[in-house]
Amino acid sequence: MDLFTGIATVLEPYNLLMLTIGIVIGLIFGTIPGLSGITAVALLVPFSYVLGPEVAIIMMIGVYVATSTAGGIAGSLFNMPGDVMGAATARDGYPMTGKGEAGRSISMQIFASSIGGMIGVVILVLIAPQFLRIALQFGSPEFFALAILGLACVAALSEGSLVKALLSAVIGLLIATVGFDAVSGAARFTFGSQSLQGGIDFIPAIIGFFAVSEILNILFTRGTMEKYDSDEIKKIPRVALPSLKDIKYVRFSILRSSLIGNFVGMLPGAGSTIAAFLAYGVERQTAKNPEDFGKGEIKGVAAPEAANNSAAAGSMLPLITLGIPGGAVTAIMLGVFILNGLRPGPLLFERTPEIATSIYGAFFVAAVLVLVIGLLSVRMLLRLLTVPFAFFSTMVLLFAVVGTFSLYNRPLDLWVMLGCGVLGFLAKRYDFSIAALILGLVLGDIAEVGLVNGIGITRGDWTEFFTRPFTLGTLIAALVLMVLPFLIAKLLPKKNTCGDPEDGSNPTSAQSSAVGR
Repeated sequence: MDLFTGIATVLEPYNLLMLTIGIVIGLIFGTIPGLSGITAVALLVPFSYVLGPEVAIIMMIGVYVATSTAGGIAGSLFNMPGDVMGAATARDGYPMTGKGEAGRSISMQIFASSIGGMIGVVILVLIAPQFLRIALQFGSPEFFALAILGLACVAALSEGSLVKALLSAVIGLLIATVGFDAVSGAARFTFGSQSLQGGIDFIPAIIGFFAVSEILNILFTRGTMEKYDSDEIKKIPRVALPSLKDIKYVRFSILRSSLIGNFVGMLPGAGSTIAAFLAYGVERQTAKNPEDFGKGEIKGVAAPEAANNSAAAGSMLPLITLGIPGGAVTAIMLGVFILNGLRPGPLLFERTPEIATSIYGAFFVAAVLVLVIGLLSVRMLLRLLTVPFAFFSTMVLLFAVVGTFSLYNRPLDLWVMLGCGVLGFLAKRYDFSIAALILGLVLGDIAEVGLVNGIGITRGDWTEFFTRPFTLGTLIAALVLMVLPFLIAKLLPKKNTCGDPEDGSNPTSAQSSAVGR
């Protein structure tokens, strides 16, 4: 079975070491507000040349799984989530801490995340072959339609203004057009510079948009960030294990939330944040005691944690079977594949099946290691909150500069990184979608090549785009996603979607990390 083969590959000493290092990095970046998993994964991209695509992806999966787990730790203990999806966990995790049940909350959070990840990867292994059978029938028109659907999803499902999300996607598409045309070879937007003829390199752009912009944004708002001293950290148990009674109580909530999270994760652009809040909402609506949610209900901790890690596994499905990233992290992974001469999709399973199976194994082993390492290192991780943020920001910027320049030794790449960092910072300040922008950058080439080659296949007959069943269905789905938010806004009265004010579950520190995953 592919899963067991992948587990055996990941358990090889070198691969296991890189996965463990990735998990430690992910736990650190996930615990500290502002240092999101996307930032950590982006900083690892330059090292993919040295590590190779298989080991680099294994390490990135370790970061991805660990940050999905660690994001809610600081939220549950101090109401300061490391990322937005951690805000869902903080709704009940923080009240549990107030009642002296911090160990119970944290142990259940890590346990549910681990189980959710395992369930998610099992579903991924079972469903991926079915997707592959469909993907083998795809041609250029179908890949064009999928790229449009991916852009529509990430725009429609983004928080905030749909218009701003669409503009962000358009900006990403414009950046993707710089350099030689992939089909005709004509130079575009190079302004006479030979350095721009190869286009805007993906690595400096991704590091700028995620790492540099995040640091600039946190430094800009650092006056609102809380600080904690060692005495508060010492109150947290060194090791806390979930009780069998609690596991039995939440077992169906974990299963249900894992299924919800995995399905949401498969949708391009949906991401773990939507999965976490959706799972929390479903548990609250179906519970016998909905009034207890927001006051320290342990199901309110287990549900979003199981959903977000299951969604992380689900987000790999469109990437490895169709070559379409499901969110920002998988967009970075797509860049790693492309940089190493690989193309995710049906051919990945035919030409390099060992990488596909390694992805399965890495998710499963990472879920197990996160359970062990997470339960043993909670207090150590929380001590990071007492370190001045200036130290972490300096280290991140140092890695960003060194990693960017070491690729090609070109000063242009540093300017691209800085320019994208400033652009990303402005996008965050004015509520534009970084996820939509980066998906536009990544999917721009896929959409353009699919469109031009599709027109060539149909000999210039545009109507064939609307007579091929899958292409037509995908384009209609993209249109529905674009129109749906407007219809919902018109038909439903406006509600406060930021959480109940009395539970304090939507802190501004979490909003600073609001990037689609």
